[in-house]
Amino acid sequence: MKCCRKELENPDIVDGTAYFVCTECGELREVKDYRIYSIEESFDYFKDKYGFSLPEEYVLFQAIEHGSVFKLPASDNKAISYYFGEDFYTTGDIANVNPNADYSIYDSASSGWEWDLPENHIAIEGDGHTWLALDYSSSTVNPSVVVVETDDGNSLKVAESLGELLSRLLRYEDVYDTDGNIIYPQKDT
Repeated sequence: MKCCRKELENPDIVDGTAYFVCTECGELREVKDYRIYSIEESFDYFKDKYGFSLPEEYVLFQAIEHGSVFKLPASDNKAISYYFGEDFYTTGDIANVNPNADYSIYDSASSGWEWDLPENHIAIEGDGHTWLALDYSSSTVNPSVVVVETDDGNSLKVAESLGELLSRLLRYEDVYDTDGNIIYPQKDT
């Protein structure tokens, strides 16, 4: 639960209703039938709901810094090049595995499907035309990671696993200067 761009934590829970108070603005928010989930319970809830297992690395991935960057593989697809043309993908908010989170993986998955992502893709970041997703088309336990543009339904595999993608993450300031120009050293092919 967020308010004033801060995560509201440690609610008072009375008869199953959680009460969150924002320390910035004083707003009170109620969540009925609130339950606190451990990481293991969140992973089990995900598997029960979707039939897929989240990779263990998702705990680390959901905590990455907003604006982390990774290099995209080359693509000859014009739509992919149009949406992801700079050769780098900059992350926004990563969906949280906790069902109670303000931006949960359950919200993100539903939004992705509303934008016509395949049922075996779980959107973990993105909005509307472009998504970062776990692709369970080949395995229900070891998804690859793809970027997807929804206008034409094209996707590009960016990593064989979430662990591989985590190992390739870069800081925004190592890729772009303050004007948004790429400064990351490119290798000549």
